[in-house]
Amino acid sequence: MTQGFISNRKWALIGLFSLFALLMLPNLVWWWYGHGIALWIQALVVPAILLLVFFALLGDAPWLVCLLLAPFALLAPIEAFFVATYHHPTSAEIIATLIATNPRETREYLGGALIPIALCLFVAVILALLAARCSASACVRWRGHGRSWILTIAIATPLVTMAVTLATTPGDLHQRMRGTTNLWSTLGAQVVPGYPFGVFQRVAEYRAEWAAMRANASRLYAFRFHAHRVSPVHQRQVYVLVIGESSRRANWQLFGYPRATNPELSRVANLVPIGNMVTSWPESIDAIPQILTRRPITNKSTTFDEASILRAMREAGYETYWISNQLAIGKFDSPVSMYAYQAQHVQWLNHASWAAPGSYDEDLLGPLRDALHHSTSDLFIVLHMMGSHLGYDYRYPASFKHFRPTYSDHDDSVPQGRRIWNSYDNTILYTDHVLAETINILHHSDATTALWFESDHGEMLVTPTCDFMGHGLGTNFEFEIPAFFWYSEAYAQQFPDRVTNLRLHAGERTLSANTFESLVDMVGANFPSHDETWSLFSSQWHARSRIVNSAWQSDFDNAAIGKKCPVVIPANPQTSSTLPGKSSSATTPRPTTTKQVGR
Repeated sequence: MTQGFISNRKWALIGLFSLFALLMLPNLVWWWYGHGIALWIQALVVPAILLLVFFALLGDAPWLVCLLLAPFALLAPIEAFFVATYHHPTSAEIIATLIATNPRETREYLGGALIPIALCLFVAVILALLAARCSASACVRWRGHGRSWILTIAIATPLVTMAVTLATTPGDLHQRMRGTTNLWSTLGAQVVPGYPFGVFQRVAEYRAEWAAMRANASRLYAFRFHAHRVSPVHQRQVYVLVIGESSRRANWQLFGYPRATNPELSRVANLVPIGNMVTSWPESIDAIPQILTRRPITNKSTTFDEASILRAMREAGYETYWISNQLAIGKFDSPVSMYAYQAQHVQWLNHASWAAPGSYDEDLLGPLRDALHHSTSDLFIVLHMMGSHLGYDYRYPASFKHFRPTYSDHDDSVPQGRRIWNSYDNTILYTDHVLAETINILHHSDATTALWFESDHGEMLVTPTCDFMGHGLGTNFEFEIPAFFWYSEAYAQQFPDRVTNLRLHAGERTLSANTFESLVDMVGANFPSHDETWSLFSSQWHARSRIVNSAWQSDFDNAAIGKKCPVVIPANPQTSSTLPGKSSSATTPRPTTTKQVGR
């Protein structure tokens, strides 16, 4: 009897320790790929302590702990697989993308790993249930000084830390309480990336972000342009809008860059470069709505009360798609997604943060082919690329590592700035390939078809006189964007006047605010408030002042450019209007860091 009890207890302890190890597996994988003391704390120390505290709290019923942790044991292999693939834990944004992914896309994404992962899930949940059963049958209990010390330390440490912060923070009681609140937020932030307890905060953040995004989208459900087709076309029509990311015109061979960054597009027939376009905003959160809607150039509000081009296209009889290699929610993504969900079909392909390796933009091509194959309707499709967003070496496969050495090569014989330029040019080279392949798919679709490409904003790269890098800084390279129009022979035969007008205006001073009305004319639609004077496909188009926004509003064509750093400066800063909450007291902005990774 005693021997059997000892044997049961042995198996119970093995089960408990195995479950503990399984739950720590995603953290261990993350730690393996990372480095630094902060990672040690977030990946190992905090999750291990929290697990020990949880077991200690229910020390009289370890079997109950096993049952409560069983769902997390089930998900642990998936989290570990994700971390092994992308080298960072899931987040609220990733959870949104995974939930929005349909079963077919999941099967295609996992590929040959699907069956092994399914077996791991089965083994994981069985392990948790067996640990619970063995613990219950062996009457395992955690008592004694070890449990008491863990609970005491777990409770006392945050309380003492907060009390010390409250006592030592300078200022009145309100300032001290704010310091204590900030400390609590800092402590909580250490929990979020860890597994399994960080999942609670990630899910809560996902639910809040998702609800807010859908609430903003619902505001526009009732909006109508009353759009319609201008004239019938007796052939299927397919139109594609491709939105690039962080692509600066200065590094495109199509626009005079000496490096061969556009070898494929340079050989494409019927491609019309739009050679002098600027965006009014140097960040995606404002630049993309400027492409998709008629929001005024100087309006920074994210609550513009008019629907996007997708609504107009749907009203005009086009089946609409939004296929994105970016994320569904987030501070910089949700304001775009509220327009994306005006499409009838929405797909999110990227399962990684923009700050980590993820899906390459070539992954957009499969869903594009599927849309053309599975639907016989006229189509309007938006492809949203990851493009050239930091980090540059994450954005292209090894086969496109043409310009060397790159930033990730860590070749100290070449200055870091030069290696960054090489990495960035490789992203343009890869974008060139993806766009050429997209055009090739459309070319062979037996449809009247056309494609419009433009980047949301450009990018600043380091120079010998300026160590600014990224976007959101207000330099001319962030406002000067690449754009082009491609059309099929069938399109040219059906709409020769549109092609002629577009070619006529392609070299003029244009801006991203022209895009909405241009797309309406490109597809042959119209509605009562359509303004052809903004459309590059119309003979009525005329140029406007190209206002750009950073720390202030400037007329791009009359502004001065900084000598060391090419910041766009109003010709008369003292009288130039500023954005709400921004100051015009300085003649040049002074970022506190040399790197800006804002979206």
